[in-house]
Amino acid sequence: MDFKTTEKNGQLIVSGYAAKYNSPTDLGRFNEQIAHGAFDNAMKQDVRFLVNHDGLALARTTNGTLKLSSDKVGLKYEAHLNDTTASRDLYEAIKRGDVSQSSFAFTIDRQSWSDDHSTRTVEAVNSLLDVSAVVFPAYKDSSVSAL
Repeated sequence: MDFKTTEKNGQLIVSGYAAKYNSPTDLGRFNEQIAHGAFDNAMKQDVRFLVNHDGLALARTTNGTLKLSSDKVGLKYEAHLNDTTASRDLYEAIKRGDVSQSSFAFTIDRQSWSDDHSTRTVEAVNSLLDVSAVVFPAYKDSSVSAL
């Protein structure tokens, strides 16, 4: 299980992997993968936790409600959701399996291409805008599950 929900003392907490390293995905015109450590310089930025990369932030790094880390698997996060209807709805959708994956929005600092230009490797992220629970992820191997 890569993404979990847990309720502690009435607080809604979700965690998971927004991206997994060295895991190619088909973006249509080319494949893309994220290199290990690509997020290292971007994790200290002001990042929001959203749903489908849209709407009101449900957690944020600058106030300590969103924690980011990088391990051998990928970009991991833990979001302590705010006490809103949107947060409760998302939490229940994750528990039920309606929302089952994660994603991230970013700009690229450094990238490389395979010789035939069929695969782009993101070597360094410039800006990490958000991590999101999503219905339709670009990276299919991001998963969501509830306890």
